[in-house]
Amino acid sequence: MSSRVLWWIKTIIFLIVVLLLYRLIQSKIEHFDEIEQRFKILFLPKNIFLLGIIFLLTPINWAFEAWKWRKLASKVEKISFVEAYKGVLIGLAFSTATPMMIGDYAGKILMLKTDKRLQSIGAILLGNSLQMYVSLLFGTISYLFFVIWANPKPLFLHIFIIILLMTCLIFGFFLSLNLPNLKEFLSRNKFFEYLRKYLGVLENYTLLELKKLFIIAISRYVIFSIQFILMLKVFQVNVPIYVLLVGVGIIFLTKTLISILNALGDLSIRELTSIYYFGFFGANFIAVSSATFMIWLVNILLPIIIGSVFILQLKFTPTRN
Repeated sequence: MSSRVLWWIKTIIFLIVVLLLYRLIQSKIEHFDEIEQRFKILFLPKNIFLLGIIFLLTPINWAFEAWKWRKLASKVEKISFVEAYKGVLIGLAFSTATPMMIGDYAGKILMLKTDKRLQSIGAILLGNSLQMYVSLLFGTISYLFFVIWANPKPLFLHIFIIILLMTCLIFGFFLSLNLPNLKEFLSRNKFFEYLRKYLGVLENYTLLELKKLFIIAISRYVIFSIQFILMLKVFQVNVPIYVLLVGVGIIFLTKTLISILNALGDLSIRELTSIYYFGFFGANFIAVSSATFMIWLVNILLPIIIGSVFILQLKFTPTRN
């Protein structure tokens, strides 16, 4: 494929992402009216300091994801931290146009230079699963506290959801303990044998490596939680800190479980969950909605914009054997 054709492909992808971003911002423009009502709040001395911390934590948040991806990718190709960071942001940008995190896979895979790129699918799946498990773990604990405090109706439905979440946690833990035995499992029939070229890399991760990756995933979750709580404080969502912690856990759990939607629907999921949860504790809906929008803008939209620029640097053909 000629360099001119590749340039046009990358440019078209870039323009599509930019168009989707424009439509996204346009569809959410009403949120600016809500924030305008509290605009002066953002410029109070203590809030300027809090906003500064939130913005500074954003690159750290994604740095943990890049660190995790670099460690995961090492089983396929050694990449630098900068390459890993670019791959993460490109994947985030691609996710604006794809469901079920397909864009995340594409962005990370295309940043690799080896001709064995497709072997990294298993590594990406593992990384996403670990982050999902962390959200599931803290989200289940948070959801349990919510049911105890708020006693939402119908109660039997919420109890069923908790049991289902706990079952998923146990299954995920069991699955992680048996990753080294994946080779034997994939060799049982032709269908699984076909998947082995994509998922076979999973058997190369030791339990010690999984523990380290799990700690990185938890660290990223903690950074995000701090950002969200600080933003809620900026917009004067005046509820106890333990209510905020539980709320963040439930919001992130909901967003994770409904991952069949792409990044364009991410804000709506966070916002609806925030309003539903904090409504039980008398929080101001406009304050909650504004805080949710701002944390999405800082933590998701800005990295997507940066990632869309990196799309122009992609190499569609591998350069390493």
